[in-house]
Amino acid sequence: MPARALVVHPSTTAVAEIRDVLAQHVTVDASHTEVDAIRRLGNEEYAVVIIDYKPPLDAKRIAAETIAAQPDAFIVMMTPDVDSGRELDQSLAGKVFRFLAGPDQRWQLTGIVAEGLRLQKLERDQKELIKKLSLEYGKLQKREKLLDLVVKERTRELQVAYDRLKIASRQALLGLAEAIEAKDPYTKGHCGRTAVYSTALGREARLSEADMETLEFGAFLHDIGKIGVKDAVLLKPGALDDEEWKHMKIHPVVGYQIAVQLDMLKPMIACIRNHHERWDGSGYPDKLKGEDIPLLARIVCLGDAYDAMATDRPYKKAIPMDECKKILRRQAGPQFDPDLVELFISRGIMEAFA
Repeated sequence: MPARALVVHPSTTAVAEIRDVLAQHVTVDASHTEVDAIRRLGNEEYAVVIIDYKPPLDAKRIAAETIAAQPDAFIVMMTPDVDSGRELDQSLAGKVFRFLAGPDQRWQLTGIVAEGLRLQKLERDQKELIKKLSLEYGKLQKREKLLDLVVKERTRELQVAYDRLKIASRQALLGLAEAIEAKDPYTKGHCGRTAVYSTALGREARLSEADMETLEFGAFLHDIGKIGVKDAVLLKPGALDDEEWKHMKIHPVVGYQIAVQLDMLKPMIACIRNHHERWDGSGYPDKLKGEDIPLLARIVCLGDAYDAMATDRPYKKAIPMDECKKILRRQAGPQFDPDLVELFISRGIMEAFA
């Protein structure tokens, strides 16, 4: 039986559009008032609840009622702009996923809901596994003579299950990266190449194994916030004007808003939010300077910039490697961490992947 979704929106037209978008993933019920929405939440079980943030709905109340009545539901709040609904990040931190939801962006719900359902399944499988192992362990405690042997076997099974869950999490993260690139075919492969350059530089910088794993996924997902950028801007085959560039700059913040709500993305927040900071403090969105910029973000910044220079785009040809080196050295200090630039060039990372 397909999962059920509740769409709470005052507009019947908007609900019809959302129902069409989500038809292949969920069965959609609709409420046009908060009273009806709360009634349905008490009578039906929903995997996903999608709420329009704008008045006349009290979206915060509906979200709170959803959490109380159906704590496992995946809540999506449709906000008109980046700043709307910020208070939800404090009052309902980690419970509500916000995304920019103009009429021309509702198609994005397909990927968001599909990913939410996938994460719900992973969580259910994990809980079921823990429950099963707990029951088994309780029985085994009564068999003292066999306890040591069986505990070792169950430990092995738990490790196998953990490895499978880790693989599933990795696949989910790589799926998110593919979703980013699917929206912008002009930069196909950019996320993967940025991850390759970044991890190579991370090894030269002698990062720990834990930091290397975070760096790899952070580099893959550094542009996840581009899901909130208008297609007209993202896919423009030429230079952006001032207003378009201002809009493009929202993507690190949009990416941060996604990452803070998903536990598996939280270690990568610095890579996602701060990969456009500059060593001299003139970057965005936080104007961080020098070593105040997290090291992993500084590494991704360099890998991201090199790939942009070294690959063909519809509006420019790839820059030769020697010229890239000159640009990187010239920008060591203003834009990039000088020590990382020296490592990147002197250790032959460019040549290794040419």
